[in-house]
Amino acid sequence: MTKFKESSRSGEKSSTEAMFAIVFSLFAGFALGLLFAPQSGKKTIRDLTAKLRELGDRGKFALVEAKVMSEELLEKSKERVEKVSSKIKSKIEPDE
Repeated sequence: MTKFKESSRSGEKSSTEAMFAIVFSLFAGFALGLLFAPQSGKKTIRDLTAKLRELGDRGKFALVEAKVMSEELLEKSKERVEKVSSKIKSKIEPDE
């Protein structure tokens, strides 16, 4: 039983080391990519800022669209509920 515990610990250790190696490699690759990029750092920052602003604008637009669509859906739902409610009321109330 002790051998099993030791082997599971070594498995945990090797998976932790592998994750560390992967994360370290990603950061190192990113840093080297920025270092040897054909553009200057200022231009890269400007481009990233512009893209982030564009993404923010798209997000705001998507939120406005979602709000309008949800309001339309709510109105249609209210209309359907009123129709069903009136049908039910007409069937429940006796004709006079």
